[in-house]
This record gives sequence, structure tokens and C-alpha cells, in this order.
Amino acid sequence: MFTLSSQLDVFLKRIASKCARGKDFGSFSPSMYDTAWLSMIEHPHDKANKWLFPESFDFMLRNQSEDGSWESYASQVDGILNTASALLSLQKHLKGCPDHPHRHDWTFRSLNAQVALGKLLRNWNVLSSEQVGFEILVMKHLCFLEHEGISFQFHGYDKLRALYDDKLKRLPLNSVLETRSTLCHSLESLIGHINFDQVSRWQEEDGSMLGSPSSTAAYLIHASVWDTKAETYLKKVLKFGTGYGNGSAPCAWPTSVFETAWAVTTLVAAGVPIREPEASTIGSFLEEALQRGGGKVGFSLTSLPDADDTAKTMIALQHFNNHIDIRPLIQAFETEDHFSTYSGERNPSFSANCNVLICILSQKNLSPYMSQITKATKFLCSKVVSGNVREKWHIHELYWMMLFSQAFGLLYDRVLDGTLNQEAFDPVLRNQIPLVSVKILVRTMHLQRNDGSWDGICETTAYAVLTLSWLFRLPWCRQIFSEEIMSRIHNGKRFLHSHRDRWAIGNYLWIEKTTYASNILAESYCLAAVFVSIDVHAQCQLGAFHPFTSGLLDPSLRAMRKAKELLRRVPLFCGVSPQVLNAAEFLACHELNNLHEHRLEIFPRTGMGEDRYLTFIPLTWMACDILQGGPMCHSVLREMTFLSMLNYQLDEYMEIVIENKFKGDLNAVKRVIYELCSGIDKTSLKENGDNRDGHAGTSASVQHGDSELLKDIEATLRKYVGCILQHPKVLSRPLRERANLASELQTFLLAHVTHAKDNHRFFGRHTASPGSRAISSDAARSTRRCALPVQWTNPGRTFYSWVRSTSADHTSCPFSWAFFNCLIAETCGSIYATAATSYVAEDVGRHLASLCRMYNDYGSISRDRDEGNLNSINFPEFHLDLGDMESDADIETAVRNVKEELMSIAEYERRALNAAVAELAAQLGKGQLLNAVRLFVNVTDLYGQIYVVKDIATRKQ
Repeated sequence: MFTLSSQLDVFLKRIASKCARGKDFGSFSPSMYDTAWLSMIEHPHDKANKWLFPESFDFMLRNQSEDGSWESYASQVDGILNTASALLSLQKHLKGCPDHPHRHDWTFRSLNAQVALGKLLRNWNVLSSEQVGFEILVMKHLCFLEHEGISFQFHGYDKLRALYDDKLKRLPLNSVLETRSTLCHSLESLIGHINFDQVSRWQEEDGSMLGSPSSTAAYLIHASVWDTKAETYLKKVLKFGTGYGNGSAPCAWPTSVFETAWAVTTLVAAGVPIREPEASTIGSFLEEALQRGGGKVGFSLTSLPDADDTAKTMIALQHFNNHIDIRPLIQAFETEDHFSTYSGERNPSFSANCNVLICILSQKNLSPYMSQITKATKFLCSKVVSGNVREKWHIHELYWMMLFSQAFGLLYDRVLDGTLNQEAFDPVLRNQIPLVSVKILVRTMHLQRNDGSWDGICETTAYAVLTLSWLFRLPWCRQIFSEEIMSRIHNGKRFLHSHRDRWAIGNYLWIEKTTYASNILAESYCLAAVFVSIDVHAQCQLGAFHPFTSGLLDPSLRAMRKAKELLRRVPLFCGVSPQVLNAAEFLACHELNNLHEHRLEIFPRTGMGEDRYLTFIPLTWMACDILQGGPMCHSVLREMTFLSMLNYQLDEYMEIVIENKFKGDLNAVKRVIYELCSGIDKTSLKENGDNRDGHAGTSASVQHGDSELLKDIEATLRKYVGCILQHPKVLSRPLRERANLASELQTFLLAHVTHAKDNHRFFGRHTASPGSRAISSDAARSTRRCALPVQWTNPGRTFYSWVRSTSADHTSCPFSWAFFNCLIAETCGSIYATAATSYVAEDVGRHLASLCRMYNDYGSISRDRDEGNLNSINFPEFHLDLGDMESDADIETAVRNVKEELMSIAEYERRALNAAVAELAAQLGKGQLLNAVRLFVNVTDLYGQIYVVKDIATRKQ
């Protein structure tokens, strides 16, 4: 086998040779979809041989699967489009050749294909598909087949139809007649909508319709005059494409500029030198392409220019020491808040914006481009933070993470060398840069397999190795994961070295109408990954000042470190790698600063003790997310940390202000709560369990002072309720989910009032009796630590009933569960999508709330006794075996037994929770939604585990 250097030389010579010949080339994999379209072209003159490309039809037949379908390369849409287009070709052949000797075989194949396509459609999750234009292409093929007498019914049809109709409303179909646009790449989707004779003027020099064999085939079929240039183009595709005459066609051809520019920039970014004469040959080819396009270029010498290929070509030419003017790139593709791939593009490409940013940051003088740098950086960060990265051109998250890491590695380098001033970025953006880079680092490492690979694929493994090498340049990433990054890079390279024979075999990772593979791109990424080096000595610089992280140098770091040490002691994080909690600590410190900025927005904190929980809140969310590999977007984590803080503050407020200071009838507070939470659907709350006291509507005795306090209470609770029910993510959800959230929020707030009444009943009764074991909170602090818990002799309900209702509702878990669903629904899906998942999800929430309450009570027995709060162990069920005890030893044993019994019941609840989560997991299947469910469960459970170790709630002053 060649040495690595020899393999690199051969690779570069091969590309240079293609560039030197001046002929079109491309290495995209065969596409069954495009091949099927070529097979449907009838010969214009030869009636004996009806079809222009019978070899394409033969190739199609040879590749039909046993189940009647054609291959699904990497997505459901692939299989649907491949099978639908091939089935359409079969029907055309059956109709056009009624006496063909293979007619029976074709009929059998057609019937099998119909069954297979029906199955593919029934199993298709329409709304999860993201390939560009899939709604138009699939719908049109279903219409074509219906015209042939074949129709399909499937549960996602209405959703597909709605997407199709919406796309047609927004898609100016006639624009393809007026200007050269990307619609020329998919003319088959416009059959029946345009006159094909009128699009011939947009034909490329090579005879194609924007480099698409299927679009060119559709044009050739539906134009009234035979186009010999288009025919010649398609013959060249079959001869020089990767099929080399076997009848197959790729999804795009030629792709000479795209593959050359991508290969060169990938290698040079990894520090691989490109020497003469290859450098001059490749540079001349790319320079000519750029000049022909007036400073812009597309995926081939004559194709429609785009930002992606233009940026990559400019980066490559800069490496070859060419002076490049990047203004045409900016002028053509800059929009108000991002860069578009093509002019008039509706949905921006994440990777294209990465490449544009890399191109700009590669300039020696950045001062003319500060607004563009800020714009692209803000766009990229906002997409990652919101979890709204929708990469149009690649199916794997590692691809965009690699480009993002490269862009931000360069950004940091330019700030560090003084070329770029970090003050040019607003504080929010400066805060986001380290956050999202650490999240990507965690995610990348989490996806690595035990064999050192990512997905067992060389190409994706190369993406990951390059991602880690760029992130290693960021000091905050090195500080947390220095040795682990180096170890994972080493293991990834080891996998690549052991599979060198697979480097030049592309994988179906790239997105066109269907996904495709590129041998040139696959080999270039593998070569770059094995040659890339990291500066191991950079870790010596960790004590120095670093841009973007200076805001963390404050006392909050010390408090967070203490909280982190406590987390090491709970079961969920026992034995977990220290780097997990170190990364969580880093992210949590950033969020803690955010909480401090907003901690007084709703609730006053007069009369409150130190809010120790504030440090734990961001740490719990970040730690549980990182434990799963960091899949949750940061915006959801931020929203949930803020809600968690508000819930702690609400608990304090209800205890201090409503329970202790408000002397009027608590039913007045309940009326306020009913009013605040009934705005979504005033009838639904009463129908779903309005349990007002019979006299709630009567005028309660409220003194003047309490009347003023009641106004303050209403104003404060109004802000709290509005913050939740008027949240944009909540308002975007269906009425059923919004009404459920309002109902759960109302139940939560009413549970606090009910709990306050229970406290008054229980502790008021016992403190009135001098002989009672229950004592005032002031006196309690002077008594022995192991005082026997007081029994509530007549609670009016069992412990089971209380812990499943008022007590569980009081934890905020059920309503937070509903709110969490609103936050994740757009990116992960809704847990309330079906009746079954709705039922089980609510069961999960109830078990989780009861478990958390018992854990909380286990850890807060002392504080509850001191402050006059009802605790689980005050219920009669825990006093059945307690008699008169005089000695401290007896009392201490009795208290220990009571706590053990409470923990035993909690573990029973845990088993029920685990069973409910397992059932929900079975219904949801693997994916983002299940990850989100596990995150919420883990965080809520973690708080209970923390309370067992240490009570972190605020004590009353």
C-alpha cells in the first residue's frame, strides 16, 4: 500500500489532471431517481427502438430490490423518490411497449413496486423530512402515478398535501420563465405548470438544465422541439459520470468546481501543503471559473453562481497566493441577517454561512468586513442556541459542526492576534461563542464509538477528527477536555489508518433531490484528518487571559465548584467522568450570570435568606444534558433554568408572603389564581377539575392592610403567570396543550394555598397545646436535633392521596413538564401527539412529582420542623409503630426508621416511574423527543437526590 504522502500526491495529481484537461468531470454516485428519468425519454426518430437510453432502464431493473422497492440511500425520501420514479418508468414502458417480450416481467415488477411504495409511504414521517423540495417532488410523482391509474392512501397524505399547497403559494413558478434560477434544476416538478419551450433560453452551455440529468430529461421529454444539445449532455453524463456507461446517471453533473474547491480547502485548512505543479494547475482552473462568473462561481464552470462554491473557491485561491476580491461574494449573497446560498433563497443554509465566514476571516484586513463578520457569527450562534440548525446540503450533524468549529477557531485566532476586536460583538454574542463551542465539543465526543470511529464510517470519522482539532484551539475547550480531546483524535486517526482502503469510497451523506456520495470529497476529508496536527504545547497557556471568557472571573466560580462537588456524591453522577461535570460547571457559570441579571424581575426577595439554589439550577440542567451528550439546544436549557429559578422563588413567596404575612381569607388568593389562569379557555378549567370551596365566591373578610397586600400578590402572580402562559413557544402550541398547561399551572398555585392551609391547621393546632411535641419554629431550633416527628392525627386524607395530589402538585413538576413540552415541540416533537403518549407522559409526570416530593421531604425534615411546614413523615402512617420514647437513643432510632420507611416508599415510586418511562420510550422510539424526556426526568430526579444529600432550599429569616 502507498505511504500516506504517496496517496496524497496521487490524489492531488488526479485532481490536477482533471482540471488540466479542461473537460467536465464529477464523482457523484449514481442516482436511481435521475436514471429513471433518463429511461423515460423516447427516441425522437427510431420507432423500432422506442427509448433513447434503454441502458438506463436496464440498470434500473437490475437494481430493484426483492421487496419491489429501490434503494433508500440515507433517508425515507430517497426510497420514496427512487421507487416512485422507477415505478413511473415501468408504467411508461408497459404503456409504450404493449407487445414487448418482457411485458410479464415488467408487470410483475410494477406490482411489487406498488406494494413497496405503499409501504414506504405508510411508514413515512412526512414532517420529519428536510430534503430540499421533497414536498413538490413527492407530490408530483404521486400525481404522475395517479394519471397512470395508480393511487396511494397513507396517513401522512394530508400533511404532504398541505406542505405542497403552501409551497406552490410561495413559489413563483412563472419566475423560471423570467430569470435564471434554481427552479431550472427541478423542471420535472413544474410539469403541467409551465411551457417547456419557454425555458430553453436558460439552458447551460453544456446543454443541461442547471447540471441536473433528471431536469434535463424532463425538459427533453416535454419540449415541443427536440433539443440535440440536451441529448448530447445526457449522453456525456452516461459516458463520463461514475457509471461509465452502465446506464446510471448521477444527481448532478458536472461538479468539477464544487469537488475541486472542497478538496483543496479541506486539505489546506488541515495544514496540508499543495505543491507545484499541482498548485498552479488547480489554481488556474479555479481562477478561470471565478473570472467566467464575474467574481462568483457555481458547482461547475457554467452553472448558476452560489455563495458556497464562491466562498470555497476564494479560500482555495487565497491559499495559492492569488489576490481575491471578495466583494462580489458579499454583494451577491448578503441579506439582512445572513448570507443566502442562491439569490432569492427562502431557507438559509447553515454550512454556506460557515463557509462565507471562513472566507471573510481568511482576509488579511478585516476592518472593511466587520458588519459581515458580526452578522454571520450572530446568525450561526443563534441557530445553534435555538436548536434550529437545518442544514440543506448534508444529512449529518458532524458536517455542520466541523465547519462551525473551523469558523470559530479562525474567529478566535483573529481576535487573539489583534486583527479582530471582540468588543465588536455584543455581550450576548460574546457569551454564546464559548457556550456553543463547548456544546459542540461535548456532542462530538459523545458520538464516538468504542472502535474510535463515528458511525463506523471513514468520512464522518474524518469530520469529527477535524472538528476536535479546531476546537482544541479554543482555550476553554482545552481547559475542560485537553487530554480527552487528544485521546479521541488519536483513536479516530487510528480507525482511519486501519481502514485506508475505504477512504475513497463515498457515503450517502450529501443532499440533492436524493442523497449522494462523492469519492473525491470522502478521500479529501480522510486525508485531511490523518494529516491534521494539534499544538499540544498550547495547553501551557491556560493561565493567560482569553477572549470571550473574561466575564467568568468572579466569585460565582467558587460557589459553582462547591455545587459541582456535591453533585459528585449523588447516584446519577457517581462514577461519571470528571470532565462531564467540568463542562457542566463551565456552561453553568455562564448561565448563573444570566440568572443573576434577571433574578428580581418578578419576585421580591425581602425577608428571604441566601438563595443557595441559584447555583445549583444551571448546574443541574447543564450536567444532565452533558450526561446524555449535549443533545438539547441551549435556548431550552436557558428557559428551563429560568423557570426553575422562578419556581423556587414562587415557593419562597408563597411561604413568606401568602402563608405568613397575609392574614385574610386564603380563598381571596385562590380567586386571584383562578382569574389569572383561566384566560386561555375559561370553560376548560372548570370542566377539568375546578375544586373551589363552596364559599369561594362570597366576600371574604379582608382588612385594609391585607387588601393592599392582596393587590401586590395579584400583581406579582400576574407577572409570573404571564411569563409562562404568554411565552412565545407556548402561544405557538395548539389550544389543547395551552389549556392543559394553564390547568396544571393553576393546580400548582392552588396546591400552594392548600398547603398553606394544611400548615395552619396542623401546626396551629399543635402549637396551641403546651404539652404537644410540636413547637414554634423559634423554640424548635433550641431543641435536640433528633426530636420525634409530630403526628398529624386527622389530616382528612391518606398519605398516598396527599402525596399524589396536593403534595405532588406543590413540586411544580407537572406544570413544568407541560411547559417543557411547549419548548421542545418545534425541534423534537410533542409528547402529547397521540392519546397513548399523552396518557403515559402524564403518568410519568405524576410518578416523578411524587418521587421528588418524598426525596425533598426526606432531606428537609429539620427545616420543615423549624419553619412549620408539613412533611410526609407527619402523616399517621409513619407513626403506627411509634410508642412513648424517652431516651435520645430510642428517638434517634425511631427517626431513622421513619426516614428509611419514607425512602422505601420513594423507591417503590421510582420503580413505577421507571416502568412508565420505559413504556413512553417504547411508544416514542429513539430520537430527539425521547432524549428530551430523559433529560427532564433526570433533572427532576436529580433535585430529589440532591435533597437526600443536602437541603439546598432557602430558610426563612
